[in-house]
Amino acid sequence: MRENIVLTGFMGTGKSSVGRKLSEMLQMDFLDTDEEIEKQHGLIGEIFLNKGEQFFRDCEGKIAKQVSSLSNTVVATGGGLMINIENANYLSSSGRVFCLKASLDEIISRLDKGEGESVRPLLQSEDKVATMKSLLDKRNTHYEKFEQVLTDGKSLDEVAEEIYKRVTG
Repeated sequence: MRENIVLTGFMGTGKSSVGRKLSEMLQMDFLDTDEEIEKQHGLIGEIFLNKGEQFFRDCEGKIAKQVSSLSNTVVATGGGLMINIENANYLSSSGRVFCLKASLDEIISRLDKGEGESVRPLLQSEDKVATMKSLLDKRNTHYEKFEQVLTDGKSLDEVAEEIYKRVTG
């Protein structure tokens, strides 16, 4: 039995892309918590719109509990999933957690390229930059609890390689 590798971090830090690549490199399964929620409940934007953020957070909790029973899986979490202490405990108990970190400028640049804009309901505001900065500031204290991987100026291959070396080194 091989422990999981859990990727957390703010939106636009590359969790899903790096996770897919890393799972190939390590010959592990891959699971994206947001994709799992969408399979079960529909598009995230529609969940927020029709059922609210609390329903979505409850879904994240159920997924975290389910995922914690898996092994040999690279898990990409939604940006807010590990903010909940119970979720963080579930996933931390199942493996090693890495937090992908990027500067606000880098995140904005990546999101401006249209990387998953439709599934970012928390950014549906007039001033996205201010909203992102506020959200990032609130979440950073939670993210800092986990092993950090800086992603600014790095390709997804470089980030995956860095984590690979840490895990296999």
